[in-house]
Amino acid sequence: MQLPDEVVRQLLLHFSRLTGRKLSCPRDLTELPSRTLLELARKLPDNFLPALVSLLKGAGEGVFLKLLGEHEEENRELSQEFFRRYCAIVLEPEETSRYNALFLVESRRSFFLRQEIEAINEWMWELFGLGPFAAAAQEEAWDILWDHLLRSRNA
Repeated sequence: MQLPDEVVRQLLLHFSRLTGRKLSCPRDLTELPSRTLLELARKLPDNFLPALVSLLKGAGEGVFLKLLGEHEEENRELSQEFFRRYCAIVLEPEETSRYNALFLVESRRSFFLRQEIEAINEWMWELFGLGPFAAAAQEEAWDILWDHLLRSRNA
C-alpha cells in the first residue's frame, strides 16, 4: 500500500514527536535502533500499525530483523507484543469478506521471502510453533505459513 506523500509527512512528524528524533523520510525509521522502533510501535494505537509497516516496507534492509528485536533478549517482549498486535489487525476477519485478511497477508509475500531464514525461523516459531527451516528455504517457510493460516482460518 503506497501512502500519499502528505500522509507520509504527517506520520513522520507524529513519529518524530513520539521518538524525540527528527524523521524526515521512511528510511530514517530503518536507522532507528530496534528498541526505539519497537517502543514507537508500542506507543501507537493499533490502527496506526499498518501505516508504520507500510512506511517500513521497502525503506531498507534489515527491517524484519529490527522488528524481531535484532534477536536481543531485552527486546523480545516488545517484539512479541508488536507481532501479536499486528497479526490481530491483519488477520482479523472483516464483516464484508472473510478473505480480505488473507489477501493482505498474501500481499506481504515478497517482503517475507527477502528476509533471512534465521529471522523467519525465530518469528514463525515464536508466533506459530512452526519450523525450523533450512538455509534458503524461504519459499518452503512461506508455503507452510500460508497453509497454517488457511487451516486456522477454516477451523
